[in-house]
Amino acid sequence: MSTWSDSLRHITVQVIESNSSQRWALVEVRFGLAYGSPLRPNEVQIGLYCDGEEIAVGYSDAQGRWRIRVEGLNRNPAESIFEAQARISLGRARSEMRTTYQLDSVGKVVSSGDSAEASQSNSQDDDELKLVLPELKNIKMGTFWMSRSANAHRVRISRALAVSKVPVTQDLYALVMGKNPSRFQGDKRPVEQVSFWEAIAFCNKLSDRCGLPLAYQLYEERGLPCVEWIRSSNGYRLLTEAEWEYAAKASRESNFAGGEHLPDLGWYQENSKNQTHTVGQKEPNSWGLYDFCGNVWEWCFDEWDETAYDGRKGTINQDPFVANSPAADRRVRRGGAWVSFTVNCSVNYRFWGRANARIDDTGFRIARTL
Repeated sequence: MSTWSDSLRHITVQVIESNSSQRWALVEVRFGLAYGSPLRPNEVQIGLYCDGEEIAVGYSDAQGRWRIRVEGLNRNPAESIFEAQARISLGRARSEMRTTYQLDSVGKVVSSGDSAEASQSNSQDDDELKLVLPELKNIKMGTFWMSRSANAHRVRISRALAVSKVPVTQDLYALVMGKNPSRFQGDKRPVEQVSFWEAIAFCNKLSDRCGLPLAYQLYEERGLPCVEWIRSSNGYRLLTEAEWEYAAKASRESNFAGGEHLPDLGWYQENSKNQTHTVGQKEPNSWGLYDFCGNVWEWCFDEWDETAYDGRKGTINQDPFVANSPAADRRVRRGGAWVSFTVNCSVNYRFWGRANARIDDTGFRIARTL
């Protein structure tokens, strides 16, 4: 496989707006380059196809996005199959085609190119992944009180989620990433010493392996790693801070995920014996989710902002998250860890970490948008 093909991680196509009677559609193409790729997104040319016929050519912006209004379609845009091809000149005319995912209006995959090849590859991967991939619990959309006391505010989670029952374990991380950085070794212990950027990279690699569109666009700007969440994707990702608290509380107002008695719910300073423990050994919350309190802190997608809750009172905040800078160095961590005091393990407690830090008390949990 060529260097160029290795650099291109995914292409997604989504109809943003359309008119059936006038036969036009506003189409958005997104693609991602592997972290460390020598290419820049705006060096890549995109060819847009409709029902197998090329209809437009253009270049993306610096984040790998290209929007174009396509006129004069041969049939109803809702019934058309859109695909994209990424091309670049490397000393001679050359192009590469990777699996293209077409997304519907809510971000679910409705078609994909190279389906036979992808199906065969996914089948092979499933044999290994099914042994270590944690069960994901489906969580319905809903509204809850986020935080407590003076900071309490209403939040609506408007999209159903699939959330892993436990944090990512070391055997899963090693299978996907080819290494296990953890201090406290054990296949079914939570992986730790993983930075925010490595957690993001894991999510993308797992999505790629499972044939799902990537949830994150990774790129560099001024020498700094940057990330943009592709919210239309249903690939693997981190929870936002609001989603994390929603899943941890599970429709119940209590200090900890699952009740008030922390020793029954998680591993923390008083019972951990200064180490992590096998996941899923304590009691779950009412939605069947384990280890939200203690064991390891869990990275959330949000940038850390001490004033994030300011201005949220008096209204219902829909799917809030903080992403002011794609290169933000401080990221939210939640849930406490094996070394934490009781108060740090509360479902309302907020904390942060440096995005590039690898700490033996920090791991992550995966989720997908349904």
